[in-house]
Amino acid sequence: MIDLQALTRSAQDIEPLPASVARLAALSAGERWTLQAVEEIVRLDQALTLRLLKAANSAASASATPIVTMRDALVRLGIRSLLSLATAVAVQKRMRTALPEYGLSEGELWRHGVAAALAAESLQAYCTASVPAEAYTAALLHDIGKLVMARFLDADVLRLLADAREKGGLSSLCAESELLLAHHGEIGGLIAQHWCLPQRLVVGIIHHHTPDLAHDIVADAVHVANIAAKRAGTGHSALASDCDVAPSSLERLGMTDADVTALGAHIAVKLEQVLAVHAG
Repeated sequence: MIDLQALTRSAQDIEPLPASVARLAALSAGERWTLQAVEEIVRLDQALTLRLLKAANSAASASATPIVTMRDALVRLGIRSLLSLATAVAVQKRMRTALPEYGLSEGELWRHGVAAALAAESLQAYCTASVPAEAYTAALLHDIGKLVMARFLDADVLRLLADAREKGGLSSLCAESELLLAHHGEIGGLIAQHWCLPQRLVVGIIHHHTPDLAHDIVADAVHVANIAAKRAGTGHSALASDCDVAPSSLERLGMTDADVTALGAHIAVKLEQVLAVHAG
């Protein structure tokens, strides 16, 4: 159907993240990091410094007083939020591309990723389980594999996928897995590994549709965040079932389907404000 070796090579050949982001990812994966070490990385990246100050002073961060120093901004946001911001700065241009193969117009992949990240960030208020900090960045990048996968979906493959969904009764993910022998979550995981992102982020990306296989609640969080973002009106759902949440994820997180819908409504209100932080 498709050349899996070529697909894997494409995922591993994708442009690497900037050195500053890779260093932040390595630092955030460890338990022992210092503010000074983070400052040393960020101060060499002017664009990231400007975005950091903008984010720390945004309405979304609810800062009571103006933040004018990089150290104060780092203290306010924390290293994992900084990693998310740095990653967003690095990937937003490529994630704004149109992916008609997935029913996504220009900018919609990015919009959906931001909505999912916002859902992951807000998830703690809707569940009883502790939500891992890594869920935010994993949710932002959960569909990154579609950028590579789309290159291999010609008209014939797309027709077969549509038939598998509409006539064969397969879910969108199962159609990809059975016909292509790989799905976009797995390809996204290869990209995340290529970028040397922490393992929990890789797991969350790979299993955002298959959280029962992950054995890590970060995958449950990203799975729910993805569905909440879809219910907020972002992304594309080929089937109504694409907006269904795995009951086991709800159980592990300690929430209900109604909570997911409420989360989607919440992020729909905040999305434009958060997108403004990343604009420019």
